[in-house]
Amino acid sequence: MTDVFDLDAYVAEHRKEPYAFHYGGQDFELPHAQDTDWRVAEAADQGDVDAIRTLFRLGLGAEQWARFEKLPQPAGAMGELFRRWQAHSGTKPGESPASPSSSGSTAGPSTRRSAGTTRASRSAKPSPAN
Repeated sequence: MTDVFDLDAYVAEHRKEPYAFHYGGQDFELPHAQDTDWRVAEAADQGDVDAIRTLFRLGLGAEQWARFEKLPQPAGAMGELFRRWQAHSGTKPGESPASPSSSGSTAGPSTRRSAGTTRASRSAKPSPAN
C-alpha cells in the first residue's frame, strides 16, 4: 500500500508567523506570504495592484477586510505595507513566495552594445554631394 501525502497536515504543520499591523486605530493580521494563494502571489510580487489588493482581501479574511476597506488607502502607504509584509515573510520584490527557494539565476552576462555605428554603415561609401 502506498502512502498518501496529506497536504492538509503539511499546511497545518508548516504555517508561518502572521504579520500584524495597526492602522486606523485597529489591529489587523495578514498571514505569512508563504501561506497565501500562490496563484495571486506571483502577480502581486510583480507589482500588479489588483493582485496586491486581492492578496490583502484574501489574507485579511471577510471580517478584517470589511474594516480595512472602510479606511483610506493611500497608494504609498499600501505599497509600504506590502513591502513590509514581504520583508516579514523573507521575500523581496521580484521574488514570489510561491517560487522555489532553491532556484538559481538562469541569466547570463549581458552583451555590451556599442553606441557606435554598425559594420554596414562603416563600410558604406559616402554619397557624393550635389
